Amino acid sequence: MTSTMLAYMTTQRAIGLVVIALVFIGGFFFVWTQIRVGRKEVGSEIELAPNRKPYLDDAELETKKLNLALWSAAGLLVVICVTLPMYWLAEAGRESGAVKDFASTFVVRGEDTYLNGAKCVSCHGPEGVGGQASFVITDENGGYVSSVLWNAPALNTVLWRFSEAEVRDILNYGRPGSPMQPWGTIGGGALSDQQINNVIDYLWSFQLTPKEMTDEVDKALETKAPKLLARLNEVREANKKTLKDPLAYECVDDKYACLTEQENLQLGEVLFNLTDVASGAYSCARCHVPGASYGEPWKSIDVLGRGRYGPNLIGVESNMTITQHFQLIMKGTENGKLYGANQQGDGRMPGFGTNANFGDATTPATADTSGMYGPEEVWAIVVYERNLSTERPDLRANAPAAQATSVTAPVTGSTTSTTVPTSSGSSR
Repeated sequence: MTSTMLAYMTTQRAIGLVVIALVFIGGFFFVWTQIRVGRKEVGSEIELAPNRKPYLDDAELETKKLNLALWSAAGLLVVICVTLPMYWLAEAGRESGAVKDFASTFVVRGEDTYLNGAKCVSCHGPEGVGGQASFVITDENGGYVSSVLWNAPALNTVLWRFSEAEVRDILNYGRPGSPMQPWGTIGGGALSDQQINNVIDYLWSFQLTPKEMTDEVDKALETKAPKLLARLNEVREANKKTLKDPLAYECVDDKYACLTEQENLQLGEVLFNLTDVASGAYSCARCHVPGASYGEPWKSIDVLGRGRYGPNLIGVESNMTITQHFQLIMKGTENGKLYGANQQGDGRMPGFGTNANFGDATTPATADTSGMYGPEEVWAIVVYERNLSTERPDLRANAPAAQATSVTAPVTGSTTSTTVPTSSGSSR
């Protein structure tokens, strides 16, 4: 029970209970006194019957008796005039408490569906930390190819990159070509709209904070490229003073602090292929590289669409400007809305740089506008993706790499150069 509910119970509700208690006590006392008076009259009904007893004379009846009745009525009226406004003034608090109580009930129901009903926990882990799911890879004719362990992404960041409506759409219709099946009845699943909404309510209860998301990424960078992380932190710190709107970030004309081109290429590649953190929740390759979702990038390229939910990004620089590209990764797509030069979004490309639910009063969205990645990381991904055709000519035809290659990228502030490993899954 929340502190708000406890405060509510000890104020307005307590007053109401006291009033009710006084009414009952007064009523009991009245009945008791009448019984006591009645017992004295037993055997003397003729002499003491009410219609035979002399009553008060007019002078006393219309003074003391009448005044007592009037003052009693006035007192009761005062009680009513005080308690009713107090009750009315507390209505907003009662409504707010009821909403919170309903919300906590929905979270409990959603947790039960997550753990026991749909058993989402078996793939996505407890409190959505990520996990794995067994999946059978088939060819275009439905023939067996292999059995794999598919990385089910962490869900403790899903409501940062997707709006609530987009999450509901994924739950209802699933992710074709992956272990994520349709769960809503509208998509052929077993869960009602109310159950789907309750699962979303439960997802809200364990979303990470922006700092926790940054720490997850930085921990991985510290292992993979510690010097690059130090440079990234320098750039972040410099931009705190000048960058007010993350969507306005760009690395031109020295307007904002930026990594060098080679540092951006290196950082972009690491982030693009970050499939070993949160089961790929931060990774671009998970959707855009065949096989990356189950640890075999490009191995199953002949299996159409498997592990490559998003489009091929080789040559993306020819389809949109760098600003359009940056805005796409920052905000994602919206169903039916234009993105790039002439593409239409379907809402299934997440936004990694902004809070997808910010400003939606119907959700418990945090007031923070930031997303899973800062603008510096998103810019690095953009630079990397726009250089795929140059850095990996062997992938232009969307085919497996014939030979592993590398790019030597000097890191500013270092006396040595850093070899950037080019993984076989480097196209989104």
